[in-house]
Amino acid sequence: MTDVAREPGTREPGGLAYVALLATTTIGTLSGNVINAPLHRIRTEFGASDSQAVLAVASFTIAMVIFVPFTGWLCDRFGTVRILGLGLATMVLAQIVAAFSMNLEMLVAMRVLQGIACSTFPPGVQRALVQLFPSKGAAAMAAWASAIGVGQAVGPPVGGLISDLVGWRGVFVFQAALCTVVALVVLLRVPQVPGTRAPINGLGMTVLMLAMGSLSLAVTLVGQRADWRVELTVGVLASVLLATYVFLAARHPERLLEPRSLLERRYVRATMSAGSTMLIMGVCLVSMPLYLGETLHLSPGPVGFVMFAMALAMALSGRLIARLGDRYSLRVVIELGLVVLVAAPLVLGWWTGREVSADPGTGEVVTRVVGIIVILVVIGCALNAAQSTAAYSISRSKAAKNSMAFGIHNTSRFMGMATGYAWAALVYPLDNALLLYGGVSMVGFAALMTVVIGGPLRQGQ
Repeated sequence: MTDVAREPGTREPGGLAYVALLATTTIGTLSGNVINAPLHRIRTEFGASDSQAVLAVASFTIAMVIFVPFTGWLCDRFGTVRILGLGLATMVLAQIVAAFSMNLEMLVAMRVLQGIACSTFPPGVQRALVQLFPSKGAAAMAAWASAIGVGQAVGPPVGGLISDLVGWRGVFVFQAALCTVVALVVLLRVPQVPGTRAPINGLGMTVLMLAMGSLSLAVTLVGQRADWRVELTVGVLASVLLATYVFLAARHPERLLEPRSLLERRYVRATMSAGSTMLIMGVCLVSMPLYLGETLHLSPGPVGFVMFAMALAMALSGRLIARLGDRYSLRVVIELGLVVLVAAPLVLGWWTGREVSADPGTGEVVTRVVGIIVILVVIGCALNAAQSTAAYSISRSKAAKNSMAFGIHNTSRFMGMATGYAWAALVYPLDNALLLYGGVSMVGFAALMTVVIGGPLRQGQ
């Protein structure tokens, strides 16, 4: 199952189609994080614990983890634009219903549906950019990575501002309207890309989805402090399903994926780096709003603008990262980014772990917030360095030319974020910031070692 190349001599679509595809990526990121700023208010309204409130965010990502491999195949089989249109339409419906949530369970269910809809965006947009705009090459992937940063930048302040003005339910109404506009532009201006006869082993795909779902559930249950016997049962089930998928893939490599192809060095490094950055991002996106709301007593609006610092740094540091890559090498850029992601979270843990007065005054709050913003800016730049370099590297890997391998890469990315949410849900209530962010730092160190120990890549690796 390979990418469909655009026929030579075919004219590329106009700029509006290119912007619409990138906007779809931004919309997807926005949908995932737009409720982070009012998370404390949602928790209060539904009388939920901190760990339960994190489910409103994590359920979106878990659904993406499960469905991304399948939606990647759907894009190949039925055409990227058709599947993107279906995903956007489903997103609109799920956003509208979420605005009328009567309890946390209903909200979580709608977030799951939103995550399923959003799972069409990464494979759909990335493949459409490659198929429709071949002349842009790596620049298209860099633009895609920047679009993620824009979504991360806009989501928290928009969610916070709307929540302060009309309540957190208005966030979903705004998102529904935005998705409707983007869907219309995509369907009207982006040319259809015909599907291909993409063979697949239905049993293998089902097993893979169940395995990813079980693995995500196991991680989430740990964060929710579920009964250890339930956690063990789900963990064993996930292991059995993964082993079953590997067996089926080895027997049917033409319809699934030759497992050994995932050991390509470029693929392993890119996937490890991407998953690690998403985990680090996930921890920051849910723990910082809770800290700012509960400890510093900030309302959703200011919380959103504080979180805006990290995401804005991600969005605006792209040109600097590109220049560093041109002047030195992509290897230097990703190593530098990962080094920062080892050190900066430790500083954030020390800074937020310092004792705060029971009723902090304005000066104390401002000092604390300024320090947080500076640290988040540094983390945002490092996230962009690691994530954008990984995105470009995966586009050059041989393994990711296969739909299943590409889907597994994206699944690993979102699995990283789901694990970050679970870690935050597990550790944040312990009120130990150094433990919370120290764990994040260790993940960054593991990714750094994956890059460093492997040595430089030779041509074709």
